[in-house]
Formats: sequence, C-alpha cells, structure tokens
Amino acid sequence: MSKYIISLPASRDLQQIAEYFATENVEAGERLLQEFNRKCRQLVSFPKMGKQYEDLRPGLRGIPLDGYIIFYQTIE
Repeated sequence: MSKYIISLPASRDLQQIAEYFATENVEAGERLLQEFNRKCRQLVSFPKMGKQYEDLRPGLRGIPLDGYIIFYQTIE
C-alpha cells in the first residue's frame, strides 16, 4: 500500500503557515490544509502528476497549491 510521508522541514513549514492563518484567517487556513491533505492523497495514486523540478534536485516534482508549491519525491 502506498502512502505519503511529510518530511520534518515540510512539517515545520506547514506549522508556520498554520500559525500565520491562525491569526489572519482561520477558515482560509483550514481550507488550505484540507486541500494540502487532499493533494497529498491524490499524489499517492498519481505520483507523476506534478511538474518536474530536476534543475533543483534529481527526482524532485511539485504541484501548485494556492500560491505555494508542494515539492515531493517518490520513493520505492
């Protein structure tokens, strides 16, 4: 069964984003995090759907999310 794992640096980024939205717009923050989780689940089924970012790191891909990019790599 495939799954996704959020790296420690990505987890820290998500925490900072959540803290920002907690003071600015809680509902928008909740929508963003729900969409993040939805896209991550989608990547489990379709890991090649994102754009390649080979110039940054071999095997790196990314998909947009409301002005952010979710960077990811597939691991066998």
